[in-house]
Amino acid sequence: YKDSPENWKEASALLWITPKSAPVCFINSGLPRYSDGRDELVAVYDSIGIYTERHRIPVDVHTFWFFHPWFETTVERAVGFLDRVFNGEKVAPRFKLTDHGVANDSTVVQTAAIQRVIDKAETMGGGEIIVPPGTFLSGALFFKPGTTLRLEEGAVIKGSDNIEDYPLIPSRMEGRSIYYHAALINAYHVDGFEINGPGTINGNGYNFWVQFWDNVERAREENRSWTNLEVRRPRLVFLWGCDNARLSGVRMTNSAFWTSHFYLCNDLIVENCEVQAPREPVRAPSSDAIDLDGCHRVIVRGCYLNCDDDGVCLKGGKGVFAHKSHENDSVTDVLVEGCVFGPNLHGTLTLGSECVHANNVVLRNCRLDNDCSLLRLKMRPDTYQVYENIRIENVTGRCGSVVEVLPWKQFFSLEGTDEKPVGLIRNISIKNVDLKCNGLGVIAANPDDKVENFEFENVAVKAESDIFRCNYPDVKLKNVTVNGKRPVIMTADEEMKDKLNFDAVDLDKNNEK
Repeated sequence: YKDSPENWKEASALLWITPKSAPVCFINSGLPRYSDGRDELVAVYDSIGIYTERHRIPVDVHTFWFFHPWFETTVERAVGFLDRVFNGEKVAPRFKLTDHGVANDSTVVQTAAIQRVIDKAETMGGGEIIVPPGTFLSGALFFKPGTTLRLEEGAVIKGSDNIEDYPLIPSRMEGRSIYYHAALINAYHVDGFEINGPGTINGNGYNFWVQFWDNVERAREENRSWTNLEVRRPRLVFLWGCDNARLSGVRMTNSAFWTSHFYLCNDLIVENCEVQAPREPVRAPSSDAIDLDGCHRVIVRGCYLNCDDDGVCLKGGKGVFAHKSHENDSVTDVLVEGCVFGPNLHGTLTLGSECVHANNVVLRNCRLDNDCSLLRLKMRPDTYQVYENIRIENVTGRCGSVVEVLPWKQFFSLEGTDEKPVGLIRNISIKNVDLKCNGLGVIAANPDDKVENFEFENVAVKAESDIFRCNYPDVKLKNVTVNGKRPVIMTADEEMKDKLNFDAVDLDKNNEK
């Protein structure tokens, strides 16, 4: 620009926009320099009423559109944009928070002011709620039909750490339909609801975590049992009955409880999101990254998941009568691909601890960097469960174990009956896995549970132990090696099962620390 200002001006898109310019869709990588000038360009377009879209793929690969799984995302975004422009689809108006009386102030809770913007958008037929750069402190927000949420680069919705800012309402927790506190971001029966990044939803969970662990310590001192619900904590995102919902490119951090919880949602996509919750300086208990509760046809792709609990967790109900209740449902047709699972997790792909039926679940082309299990099946002795048609393929990295199938007795109750629920595990395939780990793992469910057609194929692990604890002789191992040799297969008795449970071992380590 300094040497040839006229050439620079002639080459700059900023100086060639006119009221006749075409709409533009920006699809950028996560490298900031490849978005230089974009926001300035959009501001000019906005000033003269020309439609634009901005999408960010949070990966540091400039030519991401050539590669799986980002190719699919790029095509979907481009085609969706073209459909809206050329097919005359109605383009939702935008409601920028700071244009509607919401201050860029991280010290004042502005729940009511932000909610007024959402409500205004609904009365006008819907619209996109835009959070500009800055930090906006809020309690529970409720998105309405026709509304979506967009967080721009540098934008943060930060959750209040006062539980009174999250009202008690009909909700869903731990496999039961109950009154519970609203999440920070809520949508009830909002089909097509969408949250776009690249900004951040920050749960600000520190004080809730401290309260939780203080309560656990008091319970131990008093020699009494405790539950996860004693200390009231909000989730970060809760969607109930929202079909065709999508979370894309957003960063979700520091949730006080479960990070994202989807209940009875169909045709859901969670893509290119980053989900984080810490172990230090205070652990973020029960901060599951993605909880699928009675959901069908779900895609989770291109995400980085690193919370102090499960990564992708399948739920749907618990209890003696859970399989008969209309409030519960199976979880079916789930695809997890191209994701990275970080070091804080307790389970990579987990079924339970509240799940009555899971069917047709695929995890493929993922990388692990953790100390937990790749596949974790929690078998409740108080719930009838069926886990079937699960495929794990093409996984690399490091983990604690390849598989963990064990009884899960937390908050056990037969609800005053003489029922004896059993579980069924069938058609499980773990194939093309190359990992560094502590060991192959354990398959030792409740005594009456059944395991059918469970197969490992082309699994090579470098491990501290060559022992594989397996109580089912029909489990098949094809080309499975531990440190280049066949594993030593041994069984696990009832006392040993509790000691092999990741959460029990992990909690003991934390207590010692």
